Amino acid sequence: MNCLPLLLVLFQDDPTFRTGVSLVHVDVEVRQDQKLIEGLTGKDFLVTDNGRTMRLLHFGHQEEPLDIVLLLDTSASMEPVMERVADAARNALAQLQEGDRVAVMAFDRDPDLIADFSSDFAAVERSIRERVLTRNFPMSTYIQKAVGAAARHFLSRPRKPGTSNRRRAVLIVTDNLGMGHESRAIEDLWEADAVLSGVIVKDTRSAVQYSIFFPPSLLGVGGMSGLSEKSGGDTIRPDDAGEGLRQMIQRLRRRYSLYYAMPDVKAGEQRRIKVELTGGAARIYRGAKVRARTGYSVEEGLQP
Repeated sequence: MNCLPLLLVLFQDDPTFRTGVSLVHVDVEVRQDQKLIEGLTGKDFLVTDNGRTMRLLHFGHQEEPLDIVLLLDTSASMEPVMERVADAARNALAQLQEGDRVAVMAFDRDPDLIADFSSDFAAVERSIRERVLTRNFPMSTYIQKAVGAAARHFLSRPRKPGTSNRRRAVLIVTDNLGMGHESRAIEDLWEADAVLSGVIVKDTRSAVQYSIFFPPSLLGVGGMSGLSEKSGGDTIRPDDAGEGLRQMIQRLRRRYSLYYAMPDVKAGEQRRIKVELTGGAARIYRGAKVRARTGYSVEEGLQP
């Protein structure tokens, strides 16, 4: 669980300051009929922690710099479309702005760091061309293992003072034909305070060929869709992977940031978070989908 010390102005009209409090950060997206809902305020959200209503101490809805781990599936089922994926990645990099950073990881049996966090997007693109397209594309793929590794890469690069407002995301491109369940993947995402968003590439021919070697029951336990939902992210199956990546980056920029003081907790405890619209917003945007992480794990030795 990535906690922040509190030295923030409350969003209420009569601001006060507090220090020495561990904060829980919840990154939120609100959509209705596939349209992003903007213009909400902190008073439009109801947040509960293990069923207890929490008072928001800070609320934000402004574009923030992005730290993205671009996670590329290089298993055998993806080989026929990897040139298209590389083109999509290049187009996505063009959507990034000054202050954004991106790292690239590729995975099949194991995840590999291709390029560490950088704002030199041309160099990142060259790394994809030179070190991703030339991979061997083995038959097996462990998506959840790779997602956990990407989250831990964030943890290996602690936030520096003054950078706590950088929005973190793992952006995966895959056909979602994964093997093996990784029990720690969602906890790793929660601890890294990172959203998992996925672009699932359409390629029926590859999927059919792959299913000859691995039964659907085996592949089904290792996908990333459930992990993305629990992290507060989403998955899409666009006709064009490049357009899908562009959409995901735009959506990441326009999320809401909610903060509340962590309640009394025990080390190692796993907490559950629920975020809903309340009051007039709930009535106006009836049926809107609120995406937010569903929990967090309490670090050993944490003093709430």
